[in-house]
Amino acid sequence: MFATDLRITDCHCDTTWRMGKNDYDFSRRNSTGHLDLPRLLEGGVGLQFFAVCTAPLKERSCLHAALQQIGHYHRALALNSHHLHNLEHEEDLAAAEQKGKIGTLLALEGAEPLEGSLELLEIFYILGVRALSLTWNHRNHFADGVGEKLAAGGLTRAGRKLVQELSRKGIMLDLAHLAPRCFFEALELTERPPLVSHANARELCDHPRNLSDKQLKALAARGGVIGMSFCPYFITGEAEASLEQLIDHFIYVAALVGVEHLAFGSDFDGIEKTVTGIPDAAAYPALLEALCKRGFHSHEVELIARSNVERILRENLGKRAPP
Repeated sequence: MFATDLRITDCHCDTTWRMGKNDYDFSRRNSTGHLDLPRLLEGGVGLQFFAVCTAPLKERSCLHAALQQIGHYHRALALNSHHLHNLEHEEDLAAAEQKGKIGTLLALEGAEPLEGSLELLEIFYILGVRALSLTWNHRNHFADGVGEKLAAGGLTRAGRKLVQELSRKGIMLDLAHLAPRCFFEALELTERPPLVSHANARELCDHPRNLSDKQLKALAARGGVIGMSFCPYFITGEAEASLEQLIDHFIYVAALVGVEHLAFGSDFDGIEKTVTGIPDAAAYPALLEALCKRGFHSHEVELIARSNVERILRENLGKRAPP
C-alpha cells in the first residue's frame, strides 16, 4: 500500500441520507455502505464534502428532506466532535488541520430545496451549506440538468441571480449535473473558481454526466477543479470498472488541462457499485499507489489528493466575521 502523510480530500459523498437510518451508525464501522468515521480515518481522509441530495425523493418536499438530512449531519458532527471540524469559513481549513481533525463541508446537490426562493439560501448558509449545484439532472426553477437532453436550455433569470449570489456569499458553485448550455452560462457568471464535484472525461466514456473536452478546458481556464468519480458507469459505461480504467481518466484530464485541475469525487453512498479495488473510503491508499505507478509524481499526487481543492476553497469561503 502507498505510505503517505497526505490528508485526502473527497469532493462528494451522499452519506447524509444514511445518517438517519436505524441500521447505520456513522460513529462505527458499518457492514453496509461506503463511508463512516472509522473508514474515513483508516483511509487518511482529511476533508470530506457531505452532499444533501433530495431531488430523487418523491414522497415529501425537497425542503423538508434537506432540513432533515442537515439535522442528521449536525448530530453526527456533535457526537464526533473529537474527530470532525465543520468547515464554514476560510480559517476553518487551518483549524481542522492544526487540531488533527477531519474537515467536513456541507453541500446541496441540486438547488431543489430552495423551492425557487433565493431568500432560503440565507437559511441554508446559516445551517452551514458551503457548496451548491444548481440542479440534479432535471429542470428546476434555476437550471436544466443533463437529463433534459435535447430539450435542455440555459439558466433561468433566477438561476443567473443564484450564481451571482453564491459568489457574493462565499458558497462554492458546483457545476455537476448541469446541461452543457447551463454549464457554460454559469461558468461565465461565477466570480470564483468553481467545482465539478463528481464526473469524468466524456472522451473516454460517453456518459451524459461526464465533461467534454470543451467543458474541461473552460473549467480549467476559470481555475476550477473536477473531482473524478468512482462510479463505474462514468468510467466505462458499464456496471464494472477497474482501478486502472479509473486512472485512465486521471491521465487523460491531466494531459488535456493539467494536474492542477484534478481531485477526487468518489460519490460514495450515492452509487451501488464502485471501482474494483476501492470498495470504500478506507481504500484511498490503493488509489494513491495506483496514481504513482502510472507515472504521477508525488507532488502531483499531493495536488490531486488535497491541494487543488484547498486552493479553490480558500478562494470561495469567506472569512469569519469579527465578534
